[in-house]
Amino acid sequence: MKSTKKQTGNPILLTPAQLKSRQNQLLVVDIRGWFEYWMSHIPGAQRINQSRILKNISKDQAIAVTCLSGHRSAIVAQWLVSQGYRQVYNLQGGLLAWQGKGYSVHRGSYP
Repeated sequence: MKSTKKQTGNPILLTPAQLKSRQNQLLVVDIRGWFEYWMSHIPGAQRINQSRILKNISKDQAIAVTCLSGHRSAIVAQWLVSQGYRQVYNLQGGLLAWQGKGYSVHRGSYP
């Protein structure tokens, strides 16, 4: 998944199954608020806001962005591409789709 080319256009869409199979290769970023994240999130997902992504994450890092339904994460993923991030993925359908496939979620403040 490592790429030195700049991603152009749109983030790459991932199905829940694709994210599950690549989860150890991606930084999974949950862009929802603290309470939403605390209620349930994808195991290993980190709750990071946009400004922290710019400050703390390399533009070469492969990032999968998620939210509850995939709408907010699509906006943030597109923004990351516009900021020069090279490997940006968006989870189609968000956490709801993830749970719909029967994948486990964590509750609490830690990934």
